[in-house]
Amino acid sequence: MKIIFASKLLDEERIEFLNIITKAYEVTDYICNDYPKHFSWYWEKTVPAIFKGTRDVITCTVHGKIAGVVFLKKEDSEKKICTFLVLEEFRNQGIATKLMEASFEFLGTTKPLITLADYKLEMFSHIIKKHDWVQTQILPKGFYNDKYTELVFNGSIE
Repeated sequence: MKIIFASKLLDEERIEFLNIITKAYEVTDYICNDYPKHFSWYWEKTVPAIFKGTRDVITCTVHGKIAGVVFLKKEDSEKKICTFLVLEEFRNQGIATKLMEASFEFLGTTKPLITLADYKLEMFSHIIKKHDWVQTQILPKGFYNDKYTELVFNGSIE
């Protein structure tokens, strides 16, 4: 199991940086079903902001294969887990814990802002309880998509 911060590859591992950010997108492309703007958001906002130090893409690989990813935003006004995914075949192996610890390291907090589509609440309930996250807001259908309400933890979305 290997945790890789894309930001740490920028200076000397440029080809590996490209590999990692591309693979991280590939495993999350299906998210466009819930978040229709995921493609443009990732390539227009997330990746360029890695160069500024305000975002990062962290991957966990197992035997060279992507097992999980997290996309993070760290600005003065917001420390947020934007996307968090452990691929189904790699669940219940401690990968979520490793990715969460890496996220806390980058963000500098154990209480980051995070939103979840309402149907994912059960999937994340263990993480929410483990870190004492508090639901602070409910975003209506239509905020990100027309199918689900979005639950907000540890802060608010304006």
